[in-house]
Amino acid sequence: MKKKIIILAVVLLVVAGAFWAKGYYNDRYVVSDCYYTQIPEDEVNEDSWLVDKDGVKQAKGKSYELIGYNEQGEQREVYFTKSGSAEDYYAPGTYIKVSMSKTITLGVEVVEEPSVPQTALEKIQELGTKAD
Repeated sequence: MKKKIIILAVVLLVVAGAFWAKGYYNDRYVVSDCYYTQIPEDEVNEDSWLVDKDGVKQAKGKSYELIGYNEQGEQREVYFTKSGSAEDYYAPGTYIKVSMSKTITLGVEVVEEPSVPQTALEKIQELGTKAD
């Protein structure tokens, strides 16, 4: 009888762990929505460094913290980086599509204005993309 209880407990733990792992994976590594943003027109592209959470220089690059809008016009802060030097950074006015999971940025791509959904484009033009 004890053996059956132990086996049942182990099976329940394995099943619970599998559900937790699937949820974690989906929340972190599966695109939940795409947000559109624009590099502000007054953005200055100068050589800079990416830094870690302790402020230690890591590599040349630029960090972007902007507001993005999805197809329904809902806003979300979007974070992404661009490695390299000033000539590699996104030009002011460039439209960017940011693929986001519930927790992190999964992909960044440059898009042309006609590819930006109309509702998102209206929000970008009306409210801007600078994060406070």
